[in-house]
Amino acid sequence: MKETVITCYIDNDRNIIAEFGWLVRSWLYSGSWLISDIIAFHAPEVETTNLPEEPGITYIPMPAFSRAHAEWADYPFINSLGYFSSPEIAAIASYRCVLRTDCDCFLTPHFKNLNPRLTTFGAGQYAGEPEVVHRLAVIAERWGIKPVFNNIGSSVFGKVENIITYTNIHLEYCKRLLEEEFKDGIGKWPGWYKGVLSMYAGQLAAQSYFGLALNIGGLDVHCMCHDPIGSQDYHIHAWHSYEHFSKFNWRSGKYRDIDFKALNPLIIADYCLWIAGKGPE
Repeated sequence: MKETVITCYIDNDRNIIAEFGWLVRSWLYSGSWLISDIIAFHAPEVETTNLPEEPGITYIPMPAFSRAHAEWADYPFINSLGYFSSPEIAAIASYRCVLRTDCDCFLTPHFKNLNPRLTTFGAGQYAGEPEVVHRLAVIAERWGIKPVFNNIGSSVFGKVENIITYTNIHLEYCKRLLEEEFKDGIGKWPGWYKGVLSMYAGQLAAQSYFGLALNIGGLDVHCMCHDPIGSQDYHIHAWHSYEHFSKFNWRSGKYRDIDFKALNPLIIADYCLWIAGKGPE
């Protein structure tokens, strides 16, 4: 029995379906399949016949959280968390650790060595403006949370029971922010902005539940980094960027004429493209 499970939610979106293929191919190439399984929760409309079939991958259909809860109808990002509130999440209970991640991610060969003492998060880039940092601190004080870190990322690795509890607090805080902070508008990026509400809520929930007992780093590594993959680079995220590697350029077919023999899979950006392939025709 493997001790680690990787979970994600596959929405009924052709880009997300294609990007799930990146996660699976990196899981296979990196040897992560030796130490982990994948349980992919997915919208019932997604045909599993169009998804990779590999030993160690289980598919569980589940309505998207944003479709089942009217208040989230315009916020599909909530679907990457919502499945943790369903009875079906019991499917991960037999594992010791879980990586909760998105589909547009890549595991590196070092993921097999990830065994942190503390719950480990990736890093985000949503709290760079003084307005946002200040507002998060004000909310933390109002909610009785001691603010310690900023820019806690979306991906998280830790003991199953801890991540289930944390994610349900995360969902509760998403709803609370929606009700308290975004009743009258969506704000504007890179300032206070509804479009990254789930990231704000994740930071507040992590500080509320874990306090100082968390690590940041090794997950959500920048896909557009041109450094060699380091021993503590476990997991790469396809960030919103048009620099190589860019999921937006991949989707638009701008990598079709790339000479793949010239790529160096030991370099982070090249590794992502090498795993993803040339893109849709």
